[in-house]
Amino acid sequence: MECCLTQGELIRLDGKQDGVILRCTSGTIWLTCGDGRDYLLSAGKSFELAAGQFAVAEALQAAECTLGKPVSNRNTLQRPVIRLAAC
Repeated sequence: MECCLTQGELIRLDGKQDGVILRCTSGTIWLTCGDGRDYLLSAGKSFELAAGQFAVAEALQAAECTLGKPVSNRNTLQRPVIRLAAC
């Protein structure tokens, strides 16, 4: 699933049973998942959230990203696992 985030917009990620991959396609995304470290994703970078983990991601500037389930070939994404709704 593709999504666009405006500067300062937050999303909550849920690894559920299979985990999730957040791939930044443009802009910059800050991510924290409770492991005591922060991650910055720029265009072309990705982060894999393990099954059962939660994370919060924030667009530090307008950003586009792709969300999907990890598959055996880590260069591809499978069906979306997160639904976003406009507020």
